[in-house]
Amino acid sequence: MKNKRYSYYERKINYYETDMMQVVHHSNYARYLEETRIDMLNFYGIPFDMFDEMGYVIPVLDLKCRFVESIRYGETVKIVPKLYKMTPIKFYFSYEIYDKSMTVLKHVAETSHCILDKEFKPVSLKRKEPELYEKMLAMLDEEDKND
Repeated sequence: MKNKRYSYYERKINYYETDMMQVVHHSNYARYLEETRIDMLNFYGIPFDMFDEMGYVIPVLDLKCRFVESIRYGETVKIVPKLYKMTPIKFYFSYEIYDKSMTVLKHVAETSHCILDKEFKPVSLKRKEPELYEKMLAMLDEEDKND
């Protein structure tokens, strides 16, 4: 039996997230991606606050965005994340944001992250937290595990 996979994060756009044209302000996309990552990690039994409890922080190292179509106030979007690469120190997500029906692609993004201790030193999850590392590896799609 195949494991259940995370599918998407659904979110309704608030008025305060928009500009004068009622279009989502570009600064909010980073928040949407973070909400999605946290939701996905929770789905796989990795609550985000667990990293804090372990003494780790997860900075964003890189953020790439491509705006395909405007998202407006009142719309509901579905954000499809994918953990597509994992090393002992870094991990990489891609995202596609769709309209509610998932027929119109609105936005494409990628983020990269690492794990740091409280002194901001990189942490090898494979060495320091092997169980957590294995849990995160399980989030990869099968085709990505072979890369």
